Amino acid sequence: MTIVNSIRVYREQAGLSQDQLGERLGVTRQTISTWEKGGRTPPVAQLTNIARALDIPIDLLLHTNTSEANTAASTGLMFRADQPSVLKSHLKEHLTQKASDYALIEELAGELPNLPEMRPLSGYNDHIVEEVAKDVRDWLGVGEITPLGDVLAHLEAKGLKVILHSLPNEISGFSAYTETFGASIIINETHPTERIFFTALHELGHLIFHRQEYKEAQPPTRKNDPREKAANHLAGAVLLSRDILSRELYPYRDRWIPEPLLADIKLRYGVSLRTTIYRAAQIGIISKKQCGQQIGVLNKKYGADREEPTLAKPEGLTRLERLIYRLLVNDELTASRAAEVLGTPLPEIRDILAKWMEEDSD
Repeated sequence: MTIVNSIRVYREQAGLSQDQLGERLGVTRQTISTWEKGGRTPPVAQLTNIARALDIPIDLLLHTNTSEANTAASTGLMFRADQPSVLKSHLKEHLTQKASDYALIEELAGELPNLPEMRPLSGYNDHIVEEVAKDVRDWLGVGEITPLGDVLAHLEAKGLKVILHSLPNEISGFSAYTETFGASIIINETHPTERIFFTALHELGHLIFHRQEYKEAQPPTRKNDPREKAANHLAGAVLLSRDILSRELYPYRDRWIPEPLLADIKLRYGVSLRTTIYRAAQIGIISKKQCGQQIGVLNKKYGADREEPTLAKPEGLTRLERLIYRLLVNDELTASRAAEVLGTPLPEIRDILAKWMEEDSD
């Protein structure tokens, strides 16, 4: 069933003639007839009015054409990964579906997708990266010494799509975009919180510095690739600005940084112990030699992929969840569609919605 045919079906179910529906919408019977015959497709803004007039959620008009929309998206969504071999066709198809669903929810909720400003960078220039990191912190609405807190919430507040997905442990994440869908950052949900935050900002770095490289086929990243150095540097500099590091670590200049202090910084700024050490070396608080020694001590104590203390996962709803429940409360989305988009069992969606409606009535 196409979008235009569904208008006719739901109009007839509502017991309305073309004249009556046209009167409710402020258009002529001929316009309704044209829509239903496929001569012209109503704009999304008008679809909202049609759904309201027919007393149905708007996604019933849009979901009928989902497969066609996904086909278009699969040919347009441009990915970039440090290890392109992980982007198997089935994974790209699945994540394209997720991005497409997210974009539809945004559209229904009247929200706009977004892309960060491009700052193309060839090679690696630490001075440029530090300056861009300052601009990114300003863009995210934090000052030079304010902890970011929930990095994912900050990025989603700017209209970027953050999608948590289970990936092989060696893959931290990757990103994709189209001009229509905006940016999507896909992150390995099984990783520790501090690594998730770092990966999100690492992929933001690629979207800023290397967006011209996003395409269907790309060569694997070389060892010590300057693009990776730039993205890693940006992630660390956004999490820990030069001013933050100077304030926190200046008393330890050219001295061993105590692990309890590193742990305290981790809990306050959401950054790994290792990132703090790397950043201290980047801005000259400690030497590269000492950086290597301190990292070696941590690796011996915890192993290369672990450290303590453990950061709690971010609490609260994601932006996608907030948009979906807002649409559900306003009868602009079906519970079954919400369950499909969120990957949550339908009974659970209904239970959560009942709580929202109960609180709303109070």
